[in-house]
Amino acid sequence: MRKLRTWVSDVIHYLLLRVSAAFSSVMPDGVIDIAARITGFIAWNASSDLRRVTTGHMRQVLPANSPEKLIDDKAREILINVSRYYFDLGRYPRLIGPDFAEYIDEFHGLEVLFEAFDRGNGVIIVSAHLGNPEIVGQAIGQFGLCAGVISEELRNPRIERYMQKIRSTTGVRFFPTNFNGLLRARRHLRAGGLLALLGDRDIQGNSSNSLFFGAQAPIPDGIVSLAMSTGADVVSFWAPRTGVGKYSLYFKKISFMEGDQRDDIARGHNMEVLIGEIEYGITQWPDQWFPLSPIWSISSENIQTHD
Repeated sequence: MRKLRTWVSDVIHYLLLRVSAAFSSVMPDGVIDIAARITGFIAWNASSDLRRVTTGHMRQVLPANSPEKLIDDKAREILINVSRYYFDLGRYPRLIGPDFAEYIDEFHGLEVLFEAFDRGNGVIIVSAHLGNPEIVGQAIGQFGLCAGVISEELRNPRIERYMQKIRSTTGVRFFPTNFNGLLRARRHLRAGGLLALLGDRDIQGNSSNSLFFGAQAPIPDGIVSLAMSTGADVVSFWAPRTGVGKYSLYFKKISFMEGDQRDDIARGHNMEVLIGEIEYGITQWPDQWFPLSPIWSISSENIQTHD
């Protein structure tokens, strides 16, 4: 019975992806946004699990003693932004065209990206599940830089193939989170390429706990290990939504302490720096942060210790 439920869920997920991408490929941005709002509203009212996860995240991220109404409003907006993210799949052909700049309100720190790339040591681009992090592929593709992205390997092969087909329209290389994929990603970085990945969620299930928004959570340390072992530059990237179908892009250099991977002091310092940058982005745009599985345990979500 469990296998049947999983199969049905995967089929529905696949069909929804196809329908949303087909819809957004032909509809104007205003209509797409209305559809995303309706979809997010339905998800909020239909799923107690989604309400629990998103309100738990907002309760941990927002200032202590935030009103419950504010927490609920921000959590509901998260589901609307998740819907926008999936509807964006059909908009990618527009985003890689000559009118790309029309969809970007502001570029911040773009020179940081080019300076890091020109140093030739490879560049690790760090973001989180916020706004539309995949816009980095479209943005970098516009500048002809050698870019790759580490992406979560999805459970269903059909959905995985479909997502990779859409994502690869920019010419950006995608590396799955398996042994061969990560090995190819490392070679890509050592060859001086740009490698983008998200650092706010433990995809592989083997991360140690770190202090994240005042509570212990499994935060992957692979970014720190990769940077320290390769000498690559590290740049944070944010693509928050600023209006209907529009974004702003932010790049910022992250300065890590040099040292061997076995240097516990350097590793600990660099993890704190990395987590601080991720927390900064989420704090700026909390209702655009959209992981849909719990980051903290239930007990951690209920004990908010940050200011």
